[in-house]
Amino acid sequence: MGFFSPPAGYKPADSMTVALAAAGGVFVIYGSTIGPAADVQASASGDPSINASIKKAGWESLLLVTAMTMLSRDLNVAILGFGAIMLEHAKYLHSELASPGSGRIEATPAAYAEGAALLTAVG
Repeated sequence: MGFFSPPAGYKPADSMTVALAAAGGVFVIYGSTIGPAADVQASASGDPSINASIKKAGWESLLLVTAMTMLSRDLNVAILGFGAIMLEHAKYLHSELASPGSGRIEATPAAYAEGAALLTAVG
């Protein structure tokens, strides 16, 4: 049958419950490790502590979804869980790379001068 054959007594309703729990766990990990995306976007781009927090949340979420997939042996858990990781990671990376002034990812270094000036004035 293969690895993705569900255990005995595993119902289709259990599949979606576990998959939604995995996705919910990913959202909780990102929200508690990094904080609100609005705070990340308001900070200066390239902040090493925010970059480290995004990586940490990514690894923790990856371990959670992998463990839940291995325990449930359900492909739905993997699909929904890894989709949630990609969604949250992209959201936080965009927030981290966005210019504090415009809220968009800018191609010129001059767009980030305002944020750098704020950091030097505060720090």
